[in-house]
Amino acid sequence: MHRALRLAGRIGSHRKAVAYASAALVMSGAVTAGAATASAATTTAPAPHTFLAVRNQLNWQTNPALAAKGITPPADRLLPVPTAGPQSFIPIGPAQYANATAIVRQALDMRMGLRSAVIAVATAMQESKLLNVDYGTGDSLGLFQQQWDMGWGSPQQLMDPAYAAGQFLGALRGYQQSNPFWASQPLYAAAQGVQHSGFPYAYAQWEVQAAQLTSSIVMHMK
Repeated sequence: MHRALRLAGRIGSHRKAVAYASAALVMSGAVTAGAATASAATTTAPAPHTFLAVRNQLNWQTNPALAAKGITPPADRLLPVPTAGPQSFIPIGPAQYANATAIVRQALDMRMGLRSAVIAVATAMQESKLLNVDYGTGDSLGLFQQQWDMGWGSPQQLMDPAYAAGQFLGALRGYQQSNPFWASQPLYAAAQGVQHSGFPYAYAQWEVQAAQLTSSIVMHMK
């Protein structure tokens, strides 16, 4: 239904970079399993300007009942499950970062959590390399290569990153409602549940970089 861009070449020399990136996310508190520390459940806010503090604040917004118990559910983690397959990386310019920011902001405004933001960013990386292109297979347009004649919106709307992200995330929410354990599935499963691509596993290769981008964005978001 949507254009699947050519897969980036499998990385060889980048595998160490993937390992280092994943380790950095773990050390920063971006990839943690189980309950948060007891102090996170108190009214005293954690030290500012750390990813753990930001993640805990977002957890209070999306899952206050669990946050009150010091629990961070998979939906509020960047990488709640192991990545599926080799990872790819692309250079990120200012326009791409701005588009990723629009996606992450929309996910958080919709109270969908960090994992939904990562899924959305990774999907846009596969579909358009985070470039807001005005072309695609057939009548596909924009970051998510959505088709205006399939009910996603007008061509003008689909070229608005915030609108396109909202449309993708709205469909993702529908997928999540019918799949209660979506946050514990591989990333490609949720992405494919919305996109119905001819290359369903292609989304998986962008998971680590999408998590890095999301982490960076939420740390600088005002």
